[in-house]
Amino acid sequence: MVDIGDLKSLDLFGRVGSIPTPGTMTIRSLIRSVQRRLDPYAPLIEVSISKGALLHNLHTYQKAYPDMELAPVLKSNAYGHGLTHVARVLDKEDIAFFMVDSLYEARQLRIAGIRSRILVMGYVRPRDMKRIRLRDIDFAIVAIEQLRELKDIRSSLRLHLKLDTGMHRQGLAEADLSEAIDLIREQSMLSVMGVCSHLGDADGEDETNTKRQVAVWQRLSRLVSDAFPAIEFRHLAATKGVRFAKEAHTNVIRLGIGLYGIDTSPRNDLRLKPVLSMRSSISSVRSVPEGEWVGYNATYTADTVRRIASVPAGYYEGVDRALSNRGFMEVGGIHCPIVGRVSMNMASIDVTDVESAKAGTAVTVISAEPDQPNSIERMASLCNTTPYVLLTHIPAHLRRSVER
Repeated sequence: MVDIGDLKSLDLFGRVGSIPTPGTMTIRSLIRSVQRRLDPYAPLIEVSISKGALLHNLHTYQKAYPDMELAPVLKSNAYGHGLTHVARVLDKEDIAFFMVDSLYEARQLRIAGIRSRILVMGYVRPRDMKRIRLRDIDFAIVAIEQLRELKDIRSSLRLHLKLDTGMHRQGLAEADLSEAIDLIREQSMLSVMGVCSHLGDADGEDETNTKRQVAVWQRLSRLVSDAFPAIEFRHLAATKGVRFAKEAHTNVIRLGIGLYGIDTSPRNDLRLKPVLSMRSSISSVRSVPEGEWVGYNATYTADTVRRIASVPAGYYEGVDRALSNRGFMEVGGIHCPIVGRVSMNMASIDVTDVESAKAGTAVTVISAEPDQPNSIERMASLCNTTPYVLLTHIPAHLRRSVER
């Protein structure tokens, strides 16, 4: 039987309705619970999301910046943590709005019953803005062409004007600002709720670029505020740039990677807790004689007899190929090195020092403890990349579970 709430939510542009009723969501939760009990299948890999750590990080920033509102960033599947899982934890918290990148993500949140205001920060086609009927959705204007194509809009639309303050990636250029203001004033259906920009070098030790951007921001945002005095939100800083938020006279911080327990800014002094961990189990253990090799291209050769275990987690599951012969997984409290090439759907680890290791033994693929060799931060360092990259490469199909 099809739930009428589902039918209402399936319309991308929300013409019938956009938010399932609380009763519908209760029924869905009950159905999911029954399905889990009836289905004996347990996934080989599970991604765990700590509700306690997530709320700890949010509240830590709220206490550290009491004069600022926070806008949790949920784009890219909540940085790999699970879009709706994270949103459900934070939906009743004191936040300014949720931030997503696409209209698709905003729609998924509404289908899931999320009620907080949402800002779509990425580019959205003007024709889609005209047709959308989802409730409490604001849109960022990232190019003058969007406003030009909104001239004949017939329904109300709330906007955040994004300014190009020097990153030259998105945003209204200073030369286009006067035209943008005129175009909005000509359309009674358009209302400006916010003004924003983005710092491109906030995690750098040298503050020259950021200081230059802040100066441009102060000048351009003042022009927008003068034109639209009812502006509610002013936001420039993300996690890395929070220390510049007050200087820039903003009232919202876009909290991205810091929300998930990681802060790569040079002056991080907050005690954050990583939110995500990943678990799997050993699928087989074999003895590899001295001189024999493991995995593709023979990149690892046993120097003595070694016990090698296979784990069904490879680069498709988020274990980066650059961790080949460099990374670790934890088995029985011991950090076992990854040996040989990480394959698409499996990796091999050396469990010689774990006598109890056998098929079915639990494996921590990603640890939520930041000082462990298999934490996201340590893994990113080994891969010469950032935690963002590794987290967002954890595929959405892996089951997420929210734990206390």
